[in-house]
Amino acid sequence: MEIGSAVKILRKSRGMTQKELADLCDISVNALSQIEINSSFPQKQTIHKICKALEYPVSYLLFFSISEEDIPKEKKVVFNSLNSAIKSVLIDEQN
Repeated sequence: MEIGSAVKILRKSRGMTQKELADLCDISVNALSQIEINSSFPQKQTIHKICKALEYPVSYLLFFSISEEDIPKEKKVVFNSLNSAIKSVLIDEQN
């Protein structure tokens, strides 16, 4: 699970800079950067602030954070074939 990578994807889908998102979430740019490179795992309240600022439900962030390593080997083919399409639909739906 890569919450930070998901934050970065969703932030960029909104056309926001790290500074803009960090300011909205009342965290430092450095803290956000550490989250986005998966070096730091955000606290629950920070996850909620990020999602509120990005106007995405927490469930979207969690879905986007699923990595291929989280999927059982026998389901990876199906996951990989659907994952990109679902992500595109979710982002388009919110824009």
